[in-house]
Amino acid sequence: MNDLFHFIEEKCQEYNIDESHGLKHARGTMERALAILDRYTIVPDDERKVVAYAAALHDICDKKYTDVIKSSNDIRSWLIDTQGWSQEHADAVIDIITSMSYSQLKLNSLPGVPRYPNHGKWQRAYHVARHADLLEGFIVARCVLYNRHIHPDWTDDQHWKRAEELFETRVFKYVAEGWITIPAALEQVDALEAEARRCLRERSLDWTPNGLQ
Repeated sequence: MNDLFHFIEEKCQEYNIDESHGLKHARGTMERALAILDRYTIVPDDERKVVAYAAALHDICDKKYTDVIKSSNDIRSWLIDTQGWSQEHADAVIDIITSMSYSQLKLNSLPGVPRYPNHGKWQRAYHVARHADLLEGFIVARCVLYNRHIHPDWTDDQHWKRAEELFETRVFKYVAEGWITIPAALEQVDALEAEARRCLRERSLDWTPNGLQ
């Protein structure tokens, strides 16, 4: 995984990706995704690999920071030319990370009825990576740090009020609105929400070192 993490670090610098969506988040998302995947009885090796890399690389292909087509091509070339991946597996990673954005999915869905793209044999991999990223969304520090990145002129009070608003209108509704459905992910929500509410209440930037609760 050293090559993967080094690649992510390089791209974070190139695309000016701040800590909220950087290597720490990449590691946390990957660990959460693999923990969810491990709850299934049968997991082919190639699926595990696609899940791990999609979870880790997803924000390297985020339109908030960079051109999606360019970053997609960069990732695909790196996987195939440097890491020796097949075209199929590289394309699977790209297809997953370019279609798992919560904001884009919600825009294309009906209220309370999420709509997802069809990834065929990689559908489970897609949902596992997507769920892992949603669970990472419960980390309040990420929200505040991102706000500081895009709004450096805001006061600390404004950053925290924005975080409170986003969690109440979005994050705390992930389950009720049907975005989190995998049992292994649902099991984590209560503890994650309790910790998020504590951080919001205390205005704490606590962030578990390995990204896991």
